[in-house]
Amino acid sequence: MLSEWLNQFKQYSQVSLLDIHLANFLTNKAQLNDEIIAKRFSYMVLSLSMEVREGHVCLDLSYLNQQNITPQIWLDLLSPSEQDWIIALEAAKNKQVVSNGKELSPLIFTQNRLYFQRMWFDEQQVANYFNHTTLDQTPFCQANLKNILNQLFINNETTIDWQKIAVAVALTRKVAIISGGPGTGKTTSVAKILAGIMLTTPNARIVTAAPTGKAASRLTESLSRAIDQLSFESINVKIEAVTLHRLLGAKADNRSFTYHKNNPLHIDVLVIDEASMVDLNMMARVIEALPSSARLILLGDKDQLSSVEAGAVFGDLCAFISTGYSKNRADELSQLTGFQIPVQKQAATITDSICLLQKSYRFNKSSGIGLLANAVKAGQYSIVNQLLIDNSLKDIQYYPLSSSKVYQALLNDCVHYYKRYLKTIKQQNNSNIIAILDKFAEYRLLCAVKEGPFGVKGLNKQIELLLAKDKLIELKNKEDWYIGRPIMILRNSTSLGLYNGDIGITLASEHDESKLRVYFPFADGSIKGFSPFRLPEHETAYAMTIHKSQGSEFDYVNIILPTDYSPLLNRSLLYTAITRAKKTVSIYAEAKILKQAVKSQIHRESGLRQQIKPDTNA
Repeated sequence: MLSEWLNQFKQYSQVSLLDIHLANFLTNKAQLNDEIIAKRFSYMVLSLSMEVREGHVCLDLSYLNQQNITPQIWLDLLSPSEQDWIIALEAAKNKQVVSNGKELSPLIFTQNRLYFQRMWFDEQQVANYFNHTTLDQTPFCQANLKNILNQLFINNETTIDWQKIAVAVALTRKVAIISGGPGTGKTTSVAKILAGIMLTTPNARIVTAAPTGKAASRLTESLSRAIDQLSFESINVKIEAVTLHRLLGAKADNRSFTYHKNNPLHIDVLVIDEASMVDLNMMARVIEALPSSARLILLGDKDQLSSVEAGAVFGDLCAFISTGYSKNRADELSQLTGFQIPVQKQAATITDSICLLQKSYRFNKSSGIGLLANAVKAGQYSIVNQLLIDNSLKDIQYYPLSSSKVYQALLNDCVHYYKRYLKTIKQQNNSNIIAILDKFAEYRLLCAVKEGPFGVKGLNKQIELLLAKDKLIELKNKEDWYIGRPIMILRNSTSLGLYNGDIGITLASEHDESKLRVYFPFADGSIKGFSPFRLPEHETAYAMTIHKSQGSEFDYVNIILPTDYSPLLNRSLLYTAITRAKKTVSIYAEAKILKQAVKSQIHRESGLRQQIKPDTNA
């Protein structure tokens, strides 16, 4: 009877067979004799499974109301109240299917939230770490530290220099959480943090990491450059960022790691860039592998998209960002930096370890990209609209996607930009693969979805056909591979050193021109070529999803949104896409879709914020 009831959910596209089987399995395991209680329990498991796939950590029971459940299902469940849901969970406790976390069980119910056991344990581990570690102070002598800060910052700023505050925060706490938009100086701040550490602890073992190979490569390049610009002869830091999977020693199954609580990492300082992309499970694994004495520095943009997998750890932590610190902390930072630091009377414990970088050095006050990004971030569509129709802003363009002509114009624009790297291939003749990769990286078309004419797959095919028509590439019958084909890796391969998001270009082999190789840049600056047939799962990369673009920057960016609204479209997605551009950004979208995206905000359900200590005296 229960199985028949659950089978009706197959008609809903957002429900997977795994959701249905899991709900059926756990409900049978709970041995619930009451039919209505069994249906209610199975619906909660079904909903939890769906929520986790959507990126949520848990299911808040208050979400299970008449507004969010279809009318027929609501009637089948006899219009349950919140207490009715709780009664169903209580009934499952008898068979140890549900507990409050003190006993092992597949489901954990606490503080009106339902978790899968693994997600609950991960959240507990992350919350406990930040609750305890953010109170730890470093043993630096304050007088010596003030001198170091003055060496690192020789300017005479009259307003608060938030980069200096960020460095002071990091050098006086075991954990530092630094958030800032594009061009606010996150990398410069970290370079100075590392310089400060090396001036006091020359032999410190420092490791830098990022969630993806592309982000790690960018971090290596930008951080090395920033450190080279510091005029300290006594500092010798070799920076080679790694992916988090490589840091932890991911094994072939990608589910287990070499480094963990019983075999911790041999490091003193860990810097993680693009921290907004780190999901709950990965953050828990990193924390588990950190030695108790190690420092952790998280860098990111709290307004960017959250991780693809469940959780929004960086966003949850940054929710405690305010305009001030606890009084004792403000006094300490004022003494160290010479700035008058604002005080927040009810600052959370973690607030004293956070710094928000507030000045953009990339975009000035008249920059269209900067103004547009801020308006999208704030959900101010009226301002977004005004900016997009302002012809005086040369770095942003808007094209209402109202006809096939506009769509064709977008495709022609893609061909215009991609001609550049394809011509470089012919000119360089493989003699300078770095130049070819750099030229390809100047421009990108970003999509919100994967399927359809406005998605990655459809646009990649259209662009290929146009490039072939212009004889810029040579498409062969039934063969995917050709010189110039850009490739994005979709699945990690630790044996090859290739990771999800890495981008390479297909060229004639350096050693045998009759064969093709796909060349990828690595974080250490090297270039490696692979046979196309050895690559893990991949796809053509003229167009890529906005999610995949995180951790990358391009001089020129085109953004296209579908003509049908999807819950995927929200201001975080649009903000992330806009801030990938350094010089110009063009948006192709219907006005109503653009408005809905700006007005919509993504929310990841979790209990992490509630588990952070409320104030510094707690």
